[in-house]
Amino acid sequence: MKLLNVLMTLAFSTVLLASCSDRTPSPEPPLANPDDTLAQPFDTFMSPNVEFEVTAEAGTCPETVSLWEFGLGFEGGADHTVVPDFAPIVIGSPEIVSSEERRVVYAAPLATDFADCTGTATSDYLSMYAFQFGDGTARFELDLRGDDGFREIRCADISANRPYIHWRAAE
Repeated sequence: MKLLNVLMTLAFSTVLLASCSDRTPSPEPPLANPDDTLAQPFDTFMSPNVEFEVTAEAGTCPETVSLWEFGLGFEGGADHTVVPDFAPIVIGSPEIVSSEERRVVYAAPLATDFADCTGTATSDYLSMYAFQFGDGTARFELDLRGDDGFREIRCADISANRPYIHWRAAE
C-alpha cells in the first residue's frame, strides 16, 4: 500500500509539473468566466495528507480544512506541490485573486453552511500555508516572503476546479 501511495504521488506530481511548463504566476489574476458551470471535482483516490484546525472567531465554521502537500527532495532543496482541498467548504471554482513572485492567494465563495464563518486555519510547522474565512469567502494563501532562503513559486494555476501551486526551496 505504501508503494502504491508513493507511485500515485509521483504520478500526480509529474502531471502537475507537465502542466506547469514555461508558466509562472501572473501578476494579474485571471478574470472569472461567468459561463463557467463546471461541477465540483469528484472524490480523489487519495485523501488530503495535511489537516489544519480552524480557529473560529464568529459564525459557523468547518472544524478542519485540508490540503495535499507533496515534496520531492534533491541535493540542496526540494520541490513542493500543494493542492488546497476547497471542495468541501466552497461553492464554485476558486480563483487566483493575488499573485506575486513569492506569494499567491486563491479565493472562492463559502458554502451556504459556512457563509457566516470568520476565522483562520494555520500551522506553526507549515507556516507558509494559511486559510482565512470571512465576508462569505474562503481564501488560501501560500506566502514564501517571510523566509530569507531561496524560495520560488514555479507555477500556480487551477485544474479540475482545484487550485495548485508548485514551488521550490533550495539552499
